[in-house]
Amino acid sequence: MFRRLWFDLHATVLHAEHALTRAEDTPTQPGARQPALVLRDGPVPLLAGNGIPMLAATPPAPATHIDTITDDTITAPTATEHTAASSRTAADTSGTPADSAADTATADAADTPSCAVRMVRLPLQVRSALTAEPLRDVLRRGAHAGHMWCTVDVDPAGLRAVTTRAVRDSAPPASAIWRDAVIAHGPQGPDQSRYRGQTCPGYQVYGAAPARFRTEVMYQVLADTLCSHRLHPVVTTVFQDGQPWLVDDLGERTPVTADVDGWWPIAHPQLRWTATLRADTGWDDPESVFGPCGADGTGLRCGVCGAVDEVTHRDLPSMAGYGFDTATTCTVCHSWDGSDPIFGARAHPKPWPPQPGAASRGVRPAGQEPVA
Repeated sequence: MFRRLWFDLHATVLHAEHALTRAEDTPTQPGARQPALVLRDGPVPLLAGNGIPMLAATPPAPATHIDTITDDTITAPTATEHTAASSRTAADTSGTPADSAADTATADAADTPSCAVRMVRLPLQVRSALTAEPLRDVLRRGAHAGHMWCTVDVDPAGLRAVTTRAVRDSAPPASAIWRDAVIAHGPQGPDQSRYRGQTCPGYQVYGAAPARFRTEVMYQVLADTLCSHRLHPVVTTVFQDGQPWLVDDLGERTPVTADVDGWWPIAHPQLRWTATLRADTGWDDPESVFGPCGADGTGLRCGVCGAVDEVTHRDLPSMAGYGFDTATTCTVCHSWDGSDPIFGARAHPKPWPPQPGAASRGVRPAGQEPVA
């Protein structure tokens, strides 16, 4: 039996890139100055990087979900999963501690081993005998593939695996963030039904995207299920005492009810929703990478990676012969704003997260990156 901890992949990548830039020794994390993620396993698991100073943009990422899994329920990784580490097996085969991860401390033990608080390091730039690529590249590749989750499997003996996953098979919790999207079902073509609504990336219900709609759109969805011109309706709608119900071809009924915030989630095994997120530019001002942040508006948030106050600023006399050339750079993703007397202000966003296999700026541990 082991626990699977689900962390937001964007927050994980942010902490990883910060650690790759600013990895440092601390009294609680001795050893080589090696960029790593640090998992604080316990009743409330937290994941962060070992960059110094601590990342101001995001506090240590809490586990959004915690699953308890037995070994007889394990399935092989699919194409949407990338196994990144399995330190216990690597240590057993080599006779030395695995490069991919190692337990560094155990304290505040509770009544059961699963509740013990311990620190687990996940180095980002090294590969073990069983890891095809460094964890750094696994995280970047998962993010570029559109994955939403970083999962860490742990048991009382230590770390089992780190994986990126596209979706989680469960309904979104109340704290989940919904985003505007175009929701559709049915085959592509003129008969495909399309509606404006919201979806929750990272989750799937009945193997399809979760979907919810405003009241007027919800009634449009229900009206479409009553259209007689459809050759093969997947569900029909009946109303009983003013309550709408979805009815499948076996006569089983599913109620349609509103959330407390006025949205109507509609989920049914035969309504396989697909969702296309509406365009999001990432930041409002095309001439600036950074925007104000904080209650007083004095902080700077990077519109590319989300880091707060992780910036350097430089002013140099302009080669134009008058004025200054300025540059404000994010130290996490290296996007920057520049200005000069001739061309004025302009933004220089960088790809985020970095491409898999791309070199990382900042401090690198002594020696070359180990290879398998």
